[in-house]
Amino acid sequence: MRPVRLIAAFVLAATAGTLAVSAAPAAAASTSTAAVVVQARPNPVVAGRSVTLSGSVGPEAAASDCDALILYSQAFTRTDDPTAAPVYTTAKPSGAFTATAKIPRAKAAGTYPVNLRCGGSSVGGGTLVVQEAHSTLQVSPRSVVAGDSVTVSGWLPPAPGSECATGVTLLSRAFVGTQEFAGVPAIVATVKADGSFTVVTRIPSSKAAGTYTISGRCGGGNIGASAALVVRAAPAPTTKPAVAPPAPSVTEPQAPTPTAEPAPTPVASVSTPASQLGSRWVIPGLAAVAATTLAGLGLWLLYRRRHPSSLRR
Repeated sequence: MRPVRLIAAFVLAATAGTLAVSAAPAAAASTSTAAVVVQARPNPVVAGRSVTLSGSVGPEAAASDCDALILYSQAFTRTDDPTAAPVYTTAKPSGAFTATAKIPRAKAAGTYPVNLRCGGSSVGGGTLVVQEAHSTLQVSPRSVVAGDSVTVSGWLPPAPGSECATGVTLLSRAFVGTQEFAGVPAIVATVKADGSFTVVTRIPSSKAAGTYTISGRCGGGNIGASAALVVRAAPAPTTKPAVAPPAPSVTEPQAPTPTAEPAPTPVASVSTPASQLGSRWVIPGLAAVAATTLAGLGLWLLYRRRHPSSLRR
């Protein structure tokens, strides 16, 4: 009986192991099949620009541990650490995913692998070709009146240990001629650690109107970038005519002005109406006649009283 039991136990163990081995691929197949291909557009891409990464993990994987995805590459980082700047994204129910990553402008040219991870393991990837960024140079404003200031800025590819890593010489016949290079006025700008530089300079007010080219040099050669600056003539100063001081006033003796005597005021003739003339002359005349008559009558009465006999004869 004992050998039979041992044989039975061995058969059961072997059967269980076979089932476990068969079940493991089935579970794995639900989350991972073929490697996922990650596509990059544009490819190649110039350093300093953005790239779009896309692909699909499938609907089954998206419904399991691969709904959250991680994309990483040395092309996305400033250093060689591939995990320094991962890009995270989420898969749609169909399994499709899309993500955007920016390539550092200082990234060296080359071909970089892109890895895709989900559920704690790598499930696919692709490659990305990065092209070295070119030097840039710009001026602001691009059109200026002579006598005003402009800002010249730009960027240089990383060049550790070279003259270009610390400074750049900017040349233009529009600049002030305090420094020169090969007979062209020059100014110097300090280059920062990230390769950028900025400097402000003033255009002389006597500079003639025209279009002037701005270029740069460092490390014994041209930086490969230039900018155009339009200079407009400064307005001519308006001169006001000089105002002569007022002449001193000289007071000359003057003859006394004859005082004109006032002209006699003419007496206006007043026309008397005819009615007033009558009352002025007729009435007094009548009064005189009456008085004379009364006087004669008085004399007659006086004479009669004294000589009554003479009247009787």
